[in-house]
Amino acid sequence: MKKQLFTILLFSSMWALLMPLAQATIIGGESKLLFTIQEEGAPVQGAFKQLSGQIHFDDSHPEKSHAHVMVELASIDFASTETEDEARGKNWFNVALFPQAEFTSTTISKSDSQHYSVEGVLSIKNIKKTIRIPIVLTHQGAKWVADGQFQLSRGAFQIGQGVWADPNTVADGVSVQFHVVFTNE
Repeated sequence: MKKQLFTILLFSSMWALLMPLAQATIIGGESKLLFTIQEEGAPVQGAFKQLSGQIHFDDSHPEKSHAHVMVELASIDFASTETEDEARGKNWFNVALFPQAEFTSTTISKSDSQHYSVEGVLSIKNIKKTIRIPIVLTHQGAKWVADGQFQLSRGAFQIGQGVWADPNTVADGVSVQFHVVFTNE
């Protein structure tokens, strides 16, 4: 009887510890991943239309949280078929060999009630770099919304090769903005 009671208490305690850690799915249709590059000094905006992933989020203990986000690189949108085809090609994202970019968090910390810092590994074209992303997280009904932006070096990921490698043609810095909506399953 004592052994049974101990087992029940042990599993109940483990369940209670795991309950706050909610698994959530990114709502791709409501989420946005936008970017701005400078081509010959003029801003050019684009987007990736398909992102997905899983987020395990515990607002009380953000250090227990983690995220894995995938972006389908073929979903790039410049509002120009010619530019999109070029971006999917070997000199840019080479989607035939590298169809996805991935971000996997390693650390999530909370600054205040809505501000967080997410550090993790971004992988593009099988090149992995550690980045830190500031986010503002809001709870909107049954959904969570993460908004933020960060700067990215396209050269660090070998995005834009050949004539496109010249930063005077296309600047190395890329401004990335995101609006990620997720909900608990």
